[in-house]
Amino acid sequence: MAVVAACALAPATASANPMDLAPERLVSEGSYCDPTVASSPACGDLSGTHLLPDNKAWAKLVSQYGMAIAPNPMHAARTTGYGGFNFSLFGTITTVDSGADYMHRGTEGAISGGKFPATNASPDGVLQLYGVTGAKGLPYGFELQGSMAYMANTELVVLGGGIRWALLEGFRTGVLGYLPDLSIGGYVNTLTGSPKVKITVPSLDVQISKPFTIANSVVFQPYAGWQLIWIDADSGVVDGTPGFNALAKCNARPPTQDEQATDTGGAHCQSRAANGAYGAPGAAENAAQLDVNNNMVFQAIRYRRQRLVVGTAWRYELIHFVLHAAFDVVSPESGGDARIAGLSSQMTFGAMVGASW
Repeated sequence: MAVVAACALAPATASANPMDLAPERLVSEGSYCDPTVASSPACGDLSGTHLLPDNKAWAKLVSQYGMAIAPNPMHAARTTGYGGFNFSLFGTITTVDSGADYMHRGTEGAISGGKFPATNASPDGVLQLYGVTGAKGLPYGFELQGSMAYMANTELVVLGGGIRWALLEGFRTGVLGYLPDLSIGGYVNTLTGSPKVKITVPSLDVQISKPFTIANSVVFQPYAGWQLIWIDADSGVVDGTPGFNALAKCNARPPTQDEQATDTGGAHCQSRAANGAYGAPGAAENAAQLDVNNNMVFQAIRYRRQRLVVGTAWRYELIHFVLHAAFDVVSPESGGDARIAGLSSQMTFGAMVGASW
């Protein structure tokens, strides 16, 4: 708790968010373009070119973030019991392909001289989540769960919740009591904090566990399971040239009464003289108007991944502690989206500490 509080109260700096998403750099024609720099080779003549979204790079980047925010069933198959409560602090780290081009281009990087760099020179090798979670037991082996987490080195927050059912809980006696506990659960997490992307990750898991009592005081429960994850990601409208204000540069004005009848909704540019007088648009204003073509929307992502989850849970009186790991069990390419071909498998490791009563 002290570590979490210290991180939350530490003074923020402009260079504290190098892993925030920067999809505006994921373009398939040229590299990052800033029309305010006349010598920028990527911009060329704005009247004859515009940037297109690199949907393959986008799909791989968002898929890696999707797995980092995916629900982690960090618990044994047994619930807290009817009327029980659980409150915990947790942390997870998920590996990402930090050497990939899409990771360098698609994350902001540290600010230098008050400006973001053209690429992130050294992306983090893992995405870290730190948060709180709670659960409430219900009759017949059901349990509700909710969570909130912060992704380190970003301005992103993950919200989630779900329900699970311990199928055999409270219904076994005699020899059947020696069988492992069994539960199924459904959860959904969503990423918030950026208008550039919306990621929602539902999941379904099946788990087994077995409690062992040590010295009549400590309960040790190893668990294992299988998890099916769906990654749903949608793009907001992304400006491929965020350093250039097209409407301001073209001195946009409303259409005149004569123009309204045939108006198509495009910007009406005009030149502005040194004395403040407006006139017919020149080449610079017309080029600025065409920069609107650099607004992009990436293709939505709808695909699935599967992973194995394993862990151990200890409980002493009210206090419990969990160590957790999750691994891809099939290639990410099998998820049904050709754009993620060649995507690396990922691993997640986590720990949780809290109280149950």
